[in-house]
Amino acid sequence: MARLQSARLAGIAVLAGVLMLAGCGSGNPVSRATAGLSGAKERGRSGSRIVRGGGRRGAESAVATRTVPALIVPRGGPSKSVQVPVLTYHRVAPLSAVGITDLKVEPVNFAAELGALQAGGYHTVSQAQLFDALYKGAKLPAKPVIISVDDGYVDDIRTILPDLKRFHMLATFFVITGRMTAPGFLSARQIRQLDRAGMDVGDHTAHHVDLRLLTATELRSETAGSKRVLEGVLGHPVYSFAYPFGAYNDNVVAAVRAAGFTMAYSTAAGTTESTRAPLTMPRVHVGRAQTPSGIVSLLGGA
Repeated sequence: MARLQSARLAGIAVLAGVLMLAGCGSGNPVSRATAGLSGAKERGRSGSRIVRGGGRRGAESAVATRTVPALIVPRGGPSKSVQVPVLTYHRVAPLSAVGITDLKVEPVNFAAELGALQAGGYHTVSQAQLFDALYKGAKLPAKPVIISVDDGYVDDIRTILPDLKRFHMLATFFVITGRMTAPGFLSARQIRQLDRAGMDVGDHTAHHVDLRLLTATELRSETAGSKRVLEGVLGHPVYSFAYPFGAYNDNVVAAVRAAGFTMAYSTAAGTTESTRAPLTMPRVHVGRAQTPSGIVSLLGGA
């Protein structure tokens, strides 16, 4: 049974590699993944940290140097909504022959978009700030916005982080833990570098597959298992999650909740984040054709 399970997961990993070449939001993941599987058969007062190694080859031992707020949903929490657009990027890189064009934003455009947000009076906020606004009634800055970046490409550290620092902005990076030794993706050391720079790092599963198609054991591995790996790398708890392809169902959401995530994001369009659906929060896709002025208009204008 263990061998069959390993073989199936290996097949999923190979399939994920093919899908990643196309990009996080490409095509119909259900039909492609089904075929593949059948063939394979800030910053709050109270915080916490973990001191342990990454628990996997290529993940260097992590000693916690940063304490993060404990984002634990209170019993009988309030029913509250806030308007906080969550922008979604994937790659900030020049156009190439590989991958979906719309998922690659030119570096010069990305910097200009950050500049437009700043000029428009927008303020980037952290996951902890959003959590506190939802569950504790904390006040957000004027025109709050979250910048999220999916998949964990090396663009995150080479291009995106320097631009964020230049504009004094924050972002949430959702990384794929099974790709920390893959070419073109963030290593464990680079993931820690993002974290130590004050950025939020969330989980995007181990192998970036459609979670709806997995067995219960595989689903736990891609959610709770991936969370443990990332926490080992960072040295502190991880509370945020993003669904590959934005795909989920009741079983997937239940697994994400059981893993200990308290905020999870889909690819559904919207700008209202709510305690009524904290594990299926919407985001706003930013594609290659978007312009700096277009982003400001998309968020309601300056």
